[in-house]
Amino acid sequence: MIRKHQISQKLLQQTFTQQHDQSDCGVACLLSLIQYYGGSNHIEKLRELSGTTKQGTTLLGLYQAANTLGFTAQGNEADIQAVIDHKKPLILHVVIEERLQHYVVCYGYENNKFIIGDPAKGITSYTKEELENIWQSKTCLTLTPNNNFIKSETKAKDKKQWFLSLLKEDYRLISFSILLGLGIAILGMAMALFSQKLIDDILPSKDFTKLLTGIILVAFLLLVRVLLTALRDYFLIRQTKDFNNRIIDSFYSSLLYLPKPFFDTRKIGELVARLNDTQRVQRVIKTIVGNVVINALVTVVSLGFLFYYSWQTGLIAFVSLPFYFVLIYSFNKRIIKSQKEVMQGYALSESNYITSMQGIATIKNNNRQNIFQKINSLIYDNFQEKAFNLGKINVRLSIFSGVFSVLFLIGILVYTSIQVYNETMLLGELMAVLGVAGSLLPSVASLALITIPINEAKVAFDRMYEFASMDKEQKGTTEISDFSSLEIKNLSFRFAGRSQLLKDINISISKNECIAIVGESGSGKSTLGQILQKFYPIENGSIMVNNQTNLPDLETESWRNILGVVPQEVTIFGGNIVANILLGKEDAPENIVKFCQDYGFETFINTLPQSYATILGEEGINLSGGQKQVIALMRALYKKPKVLLLDEFTSAMDRKTEQFVLDLLNKLKSELTIVFISHRLHSLPKIADQIYVLENGVITDFGNHNQLMETKNFYSEFWKEL
Repeated sequence: MIRKHQISQKLLQQTFTQQHDQSDCGVACLLSLIQYYGGSNHIEKLRELSGTTKQGTTLLGLYQAANTLGFTAQGNEADIQAVIDHKKPLILHVVIEERLQHYVVCYGYENNKFIIGDPAKGITSYTKEELENIWQSKTCLTLTPNNNFIKSETKAKDKKQWFLSLLKEDYRLISFSILLGLGIAILGMAMALFSQKLIDDILPSKDFTKLLTGIILVAFLLLVRVLLTALRDYFLIRQTKDFNNRIIDSFYSSLLYLPKPFFDTRKIGELVARLNDTQRVQRVIKTIVGNVVINALVTVVSLGFLFYYSWQTGLIAFVSLPFYFVLIYSFNKRIIKSQKEVMQGYALSESNYITSMQGIATIKNNNRQNIFQKINSLIYDNFQEKAFNLGKINVRLSIFSGVFSVLFLIGILVYTSIQVYNETMLLGELMAVLGVAGSLLPSVASLALITIPINEAKVAFDRMYEFASMDKEQKGTTEISDFSSLEIKNLSFRFAGRSQLLKDINISISKNECIAIVGESGSGKSTLGQILQKFYPIENGSIMVNNQTNLPDLETESWRNILGVVPQEVTIFGGNIVANILLGKEDAPENIVKFCQDYGFETFINTLPQSYATILGEEGINLSGGQKQVIALMRALYKKPKVLLLDEFTSAMDRKTEQFVLDLLNKLKSELTIVFISHRLHSLPKIADQIYVLENGVITDFGNHNQLMETKNFYSEFWKEL
């Protein structure tokens, strides 16, 4: 049976009643098994690890993701009896209606039926015949947690420690703020006390000195309260500044050191949204330290005063307030759900707005302004409808809380009035009780609604921690300062869950040699270049540098110091030419000028409007594609690299500029090693010593220009067609 790892049917049902796209069924099954064994994870993370696309997840992708997450996974071909004998949960690859590929979890076999977790149906059961009918592939994935499997308790503890480490430096400021809050809460009762004394004692005595003294004392206490409030606010804004600086620095630095594949699967807007999540976290800290602590203290102090003046009145409040708290608290789930819908509607509206503005030329060229205006109107109307629904919930909450407040205060007023009428309570005491009772309800309401911002902050923090806790880029251990050779041996590579992209690649590169890797678009050339940059880990084979160190073992920073790269897509940062060459490195302006003169770039610089001071604009909007590539080459050469990796770097250049950079590279061949990745072949005979032809992920031929022209391959076919 499966009782060894049994968990409640309720938890299983929660896992499988979530709405998942058909493409997510595999990762939904994997997520359910992670939860089954006491772990936790995010479906986005599982999609990334498994290589899930809109077409779905492969069994290979689930296998790779499971092994990464601490399972010992194994793909199998089996039969029904083997599933029964296995007695542990496993993922089955099945076929559902219309022959759609699908995954389900089989938790075990009990009472002649299989317990099945289906992302499309929830927890259900199948007879042998029913399961046999859909499980036609007879393939499955077994998963057993190993020592690397992380329990949710461990992850929660790590998350808590990370948060506390960020908050640790603020303990003193937070403690001061809480103490000041206590003082503010107590001083807030000053007017209630004074009104009682004024009516019952001072005014009847007709003692002007006592009246003046009382007024001065109350004024002094109120001024002290103002001072304490200002001091508390100062401490809170200072804590806000310090905490935001720390959490942003921690989160941003975590992002910078994440592996390159992480950014391949993320949109910039998503990363910015996670960065903005830090503000939600801090707002809740400020709310808890400021409002919540004060409201809790006001509630306790106010109840104490009510019991002091009249234990009966205090008892009425003590019995009534829990009902008021529950009434307000009952709206929390509805408000949280509605707020999420509003946020989703806003995000969709903002995304549509940005997308349409980015594609304005296409919209205009096809005369589709009216269509996009209607689409935007529908999307924005949906957002406003969500906001309207949230407003209606708040109105209902206001009505219910308002009615309760009126009934509560009227009840207090009636009871205290009867006590005054019976001469068991003084008029001033009645006024004080009403004042204190009036301050109770807003404080209790605030406490009842605190779970809303806390829940929002928890979601925001979880989203941040998901990125901040990811494994950082491998640094390597062996330093390198010079280059003599690079040998790629039997290299194979695949993206998660995909078929092999590169198969058994063998390439040899010697010092001061220029090699070219050519092939059609999509053949894997650029991916091979990114592997050489230590962006992607290989599946099989090795990349030996200087005949002694495998590339993954090289210290990443030192390797990239001697590797200059001109990528296919050039990134231009805000600022001028000099800023884009130095990228924050400090250097004298005359060194930049000398570099440009020595390498022949000064002619290019002089074609720009303000020479070296030319502002390039956001993402280089003021530059052509060819100009961006020249700047990228300048950036790479200024590093004084030992190896220069060029990926389609002349694709946007005009003939004159291309000839200039090829002549420059020919001059530099005696100083550095060049790896030229291109599908534009006309310039290669002038520069390449060896040319490797990459077709369908395999090196099909290699040699110099003359040698390749003697055989039939992609390269020779190109030249024969000219």
